[in-house]
Amino acid sequence: MPTPTTDFSIFDGQQLVTYEPAGGTIVEDIPAIRRPLTQSRQRNVERYIELLPTDAVFHLEAAPLANSALAAGDTLTDGEGVVHEVLFVERQTLNNTVAVVCRPSAA
Repeated sequence: MPTPTTDFSIFDGQQLVTYEPAGGTIVEDIPAIRRPLTQSRQRNVERYIELLPTDAVFHLEAAPLANSALAAGDTLTDGEGVVHEVLFVERQTLNNTVAVVCRPSAA
């Protein structure tokens, strides 16, 4: 059986993001992959919040965020400098990755 990996360098479209927890320390250069919301992800998240078509999911490497308290209301700045409001956070894959549902902030 293949060994699962959290090596983000194997994925196309990797970018480095900055995560700013509300009231916490900013964490920069976190490897991340962005993807659109899937219908299954929407069903799970929509139990808690109303989603918009512009919302996206970022999968973040969890190691740089190990000592950070992550929550809705935090901000994430993507590799292109766009600031996103964090709507939903879920630590996944044995705490090796973090899935973050975000919405671009109104500028």
